Formats: sequence, structure tokens, C-alpha cells
Amino acid sequence: MGEERRAAVARIRRLRVAVALAVIVAVIAGLGGYRIGLSRERHSATAVVLTGTVTWSNAETRLIAFETDGVVRKPNEGDMIYSVLTDNWQDVAGTFRSDGTYPTCLAGKSDDPVSMDHHRAELTVIDWDTGGAQSMHVAVRVRCLD
Repeated sequence: MGEERRAAVARIRRLRVAVALAVIVAVIAGLGGYRIGLSRERHSATAVVLTGTVTWSNAETRLIAFETDGVVRKPNEGDMIYSVLTDNWQDVAGTFRSDGTYPTCLAGKSDDPVSMDHHRAELTVIDWDTGGAQSMHVAVRVRCLD
């Protein structure tokens, strides 16, 4: 029985060493992952305020074509399309609206969701990295200027 007992004690010690090594490896891996996570660049959007002209707008899709003041487009360059994702906007008189309505300087006539009236506006925009080849331009604030 003494021999069996020594063999059992030896197995228990090997098991304890294996468990201790597994715990140490897990802690090191966790700390390494944490350090890698801290060193990675944080993705945050920086908002930019642009002033220009809304040349086309669709209230149903909430998409607009916007020409920024002072930016000259190349002949083969398309319109800069923004997705309007805000329910808060400021009208020409300076009144802030948060009633879910579409900004008046973007809206068409009551029976037509599309407008090509060329209204002046100030947009606060971000570029949203969607993981594709091109980022999505998003207007997070609209201020009507006319």
C-alpha cells in the first residue's frame, strides 16, 4: 500500500503542477492581450463643420448631395453624398428642432421628397469607416442658412 500511496501522491503533484502552469499561461496570455488592446489605435470620429450648398436631397432616403464652399471638384469626380442621420437641426431663424422633421433647407415640396433647390447649409459631418473601400459620409447636424 505504501507504493500505491506514493504513486497517487506523485500523480496529484503532477496534476497540481499542470494546473498551476495552465493558470500562469492563461494569466500571461490575458495580460498580453490586454496590452495589445491598449496599444491599438482607438477608432473615434472627429466631426468637421462644412458650409456649402445642398444641390440635391431626398427626404425618403435621407441622402443629400453637398458642395462644400471653396472645394473645386475634378471633372470626373462625382457628387459628395451624405447620409443625414440627425433628428436635431437648426432652421434659418436659429431655432433648434428636435421633432423628427426633415430640415426645411433639405426638403422638397410637400408632394415630392426630392429637392434640387440649391439651399445653403452648414453640416457637421463625420466619415464612417464601414470596412469597405470607401467610407460613408454622415451629416450628424444640419443648420439651414437660407
